[in-house]
Amino acid sequence: MADKVADIRRSGLTFAPEAASPRLRAVINKWIPDEGLLEMSAEAFKKGWKHVECYFMIGLPTERDEDIEAIVDLCFRNLKVGKAINPNAKINLGVSTFVPKPFTPFQWAEQIGMEETERRQRILDQGFKKTSSIKFGRHHAKTTFIEGLITRADRRCADLIETAWKNGARFESWDELCNLGAWQKAIEETNYDVEFALRERDPEERLPWDHIDMLVPKEWFQEDWARAMEYKHALDCRAGKCHLCGVIFKEQELCSHMLKNQRKGRIEEKEWTPEPMPEYVEPEPIQRIRFQIGRTCEPRFLSHLEWMNAWIRTLRRARAPLSYSQGFHAHPKVNFAAALPVGEESRGDYMDITLKDFVHPSDLLERVRATLPDGFLALGAEDIPLRTPALMSSVSGIQYSLIADGQNAEELEGLISTVMASEEVMIERKVKNKKKGRGRGRQRAPKKTAPLNIRPMIHELTLSEYTDQQLTIQFTTHIHENKLAKPKEIIHLLRLDPFATRIVKCQTLLEDQNALVAR
Repeated sequence: MADKVADIRRSGLTFAPEAASPRLRAVINKWIPDEGLLEMSAEAFKKGWKHVECYFMIGLPTERDEDIEAIVDLCFRNLKVGKAINPNAKINLGVSTFVPKPFTPFQWAEQIGMEETERRQRILDQGFKKTSSIKFGRHHAKTTFIEGLITRADRRCADLIETAWKNGARFESWDELCNLGAWQKAIEETNYDVEFALRERDPEERLPWDHIDMLVPKEWFQEDWARAMEYKHALDCRAGKCHLCGVIFKEQELCSHMLKNQRKGRIEEKEWTPEPMPEYVEPEPIQRIRFQIGRTCEPRFLSHLEWMNAWIRTLRRARAPLSYSQGFHAHPKVNFAAALPVGEESRGDYMDITLKDFVHPSDLLERVRATLPDGFLALGAEDIPLRTPALMSSVSGIQYSLIADGQNAEELEGLISTVMASEEVMIERKVKNKKKGRGRGRQRAPKKTAPLNIRPMIHELTLSEYTDQQLTIQFTTHIHENKLAKPKEIIHLLRLDPFATRIVKCQTLLEDQNALVAR
């Protein structure tokens, strides 16, 4: 497998022993000797890999502090093996907290709480402070805690989820947006029993999902749970005897198909020999087309990466002969004028694509429009010189419309006049913390803020129309010292509700050309 992957890229391989001590690996029935892991890592480094990723879990049933310390010891031994082959070898460590799941032998296990999770993470943090060659990443304790409240819950959890949502909970899997306070408030308001949700269950206890048939009876999970507590290893049924888990009695064809594929795979693996990769030379690009694009409705909730990937897929469906970069990480040469924040609509963005074969812009525009997802806009396309400066570097400003609920227009015009009449409009803007920590995944220092005068960036700010129900503000920002004023900053200055104000990018102003005329 390493040889197959090496044909494409040599960035990193991931091994998932999940537990670092032999005793705990016996509990989870994943018997991988330390020597085997070290040998696999050594083979990867010999074949040119720069780093190896290791995945472990904390909070597994019967775990002790020495099991956590064994993670540190195994990673350092792994690093020593790598350094002997490549002095620049690194280990990327990912550690998540165990969450018991339904329809597994561990569905009866206890889940550790937030404080205990953080205590065990500190043991690892302390152990890896000796080196910067091991990057320690971990799942945040609060997101795991929220997952544990839900994963084995019954219908009473519906009230908890609804109340947390009403309290502002939204993107709980994003550490920076996880609203633990909303959940804690919901727990109080619904009298949700946290200890009851995370507790160890009795194997004879009736579980909320017992009425669902997963082809494996509850009795088999009980037996497997008992085997785990006795450290008994059960060989994978693909390589040993059938464990009579129940699937074979109800869907025998599934088992037969799995065993047949397993035997076929072993034969193919034994007979496989690496073949040299055919040499491919990317043709020289011959054309560059600039699209005027936009989005509305649901696509405004896409992140910039999702937005960009959706456009690349659209171009492929439209059979655009895209030109690609070179190397293991080849990417289509598609560039955007600016990153679109989540929630922002647009009718005036630009996208440049570089092509290896000539296509008439109007023909490609028609094909693109025929394959666009709902809410995506392709407003125009034209040829531009192949050596035109990068699109992002050509941006000189942006025009916005801010559409808010109706309010006192006279008060709002007063705020606008104050901003435009001021020589300075100081705000606090978050800036990147240049102080680097030792190792990826360590607790990040909170982003710093720095004072910034955005008045030189505000070119236009006017109340263009208003009614009792709605008002529209026109806002244009020009680049000043490589910075632009942001719509959310203007919304704050004008005391508008950020959750009820629509942001529409009307036009991206470019230095090298006038705006495209939609066609």
